[in-house]
Amino acid sequence: MAVPFACWSLRAQDTLRAAPDTTPAAAAAAAASPLQGPAQLPATHTVARGETLWSISQLYFSDPMLWPEIYRLNTGTIEDPHWIYPGEVLTISGPEGLAQVRTPAETTAVSVAPPVAGGDTVRAQVVPTDTAAALVGAPTDTAPPTTPEEPPPPPADEAYQTIFDRPRSRTAEVQDVLRAYLNQPYRPLRRGEFYSAGFLSEGEHLPWGRVVGATAKPAIPRLTDRSTAYQFERIVVEPPSSVSYHVGDSILIARIDRQEGEWGDVVVPVGVARVREVARRQLLADVVLQFGAVHGGQLALPLEPFKDPGEVRPTPIDDGLRGHVINERDLHTLSLTQQVIFIDRGRADGVMTGDVFEAYTGQVGTPSKERHVLLEIVHTREHSSSGLILTIDNPQVYPGLPARLVRKMPS
Repeated sequence: MAVPFACWSLRAQDTLRAAPDTTPAAAAAAAASPLQGPAQLPATHTVARGETLWSISQLYFSDPMLWPEIYRLNTGTIEDPHWIYPGEVLTISGPEGLAQVRTPAETTAVSVAPPVAGGDTVRAQVVPTDTAAALVGAPTDTAPPTTPEEPPPPPADEAYQTIFDRPRSRTAEVQDVLRAYLNQPYRPLRRGEFYSAGFLSEGEHLPWGRVVGATAKPAIPRLTDRSTAYQFERIVVEPPSSVSYHVGDSILIARIDRQEGEWGDVVVPVGVARVREVARRQLLADVVLQFGAVHGGQLALPLEPFKDPGEVRPTPIDDGLRGHVINERDLHTLSLTQQVIFIDRGRADGVMTGDVFEAYTGQVGTPSKERHVLLEIVHTREHSSSGLILTIDNPQVYPGLPARLVRKMPS
């Protein structure tokens, strides 16, 4: 009886240590078989540019769908299976790796009998794996089976690690950096900084009113007539005769700190109030912002409107406007940022809120130049400006210190 040709292909897939079959049919079947034994696989593979786990699985195992097994063998190297990098060394075969995935689960052997008289066919018989070596004459392994060693226990810091404790992958870190560069919301000036900065009166006669005091009676009797109001409390204001207030108008509550030579008074805001009721000679207003203690005897001024610059940022310039420091708003040792310094350049010189100045010593463009502080202009007057300190390189800031414009807001 004729035996199908499949028996010859089955003989070509024999993985036992028998003598190689050099017949033309066996050679053709071995060349056509896509499977490779474990001994033919390299131990590692170095990733080249343009390669993926899919292409590496196709290269070594002729099946791109086996890429998860490569990832399983290399979880210590690959953080994200969607991203591998040139130069990474990946493990291709191992004791429990892809070599066993490609090896058939049940190995069979074929015993080839001598040709029957008058026939040209081969009688084939499939036998179990443990008897195949005896049939083909291959040496058998008589050594006792070895018990596989158990892997060492994981370190203590990894035993209780969850998915929430895992470090971020390189892909996520790169995406965060790119997102920070691409989406940078920038607000050069905040409303509270504009109102709380203070300014120099420059000798101008301002329409000051007077704060009478708070309307709420204190729970503890006070020894003086001066009352203090806090945020969301109501105060009484006496406006000047030259100013007419309406319900909803905003009032700047401030105090005069000192006289700054020819620059006039140093005005220090303490809060913002909003008019709720208008009487014949008095106003009732609610404190909506508070920068300091609001109490009777302080001054009230119509609030200057704030123009929100939005997300516009200043542009660096090489040779900007030059000026000098007038003085600090608060006369004490410079130790922290967010303090205010006055400079002798204002709206008449083209200075705008959001511009950035630096106060320095030495000569610009030479190694002798040293920056002391970096200022952001938060309030402008006609000939002077109030700058909020952003960075401090040298705390020595004094009147007459040179200052120059380094970043300019678009006009």
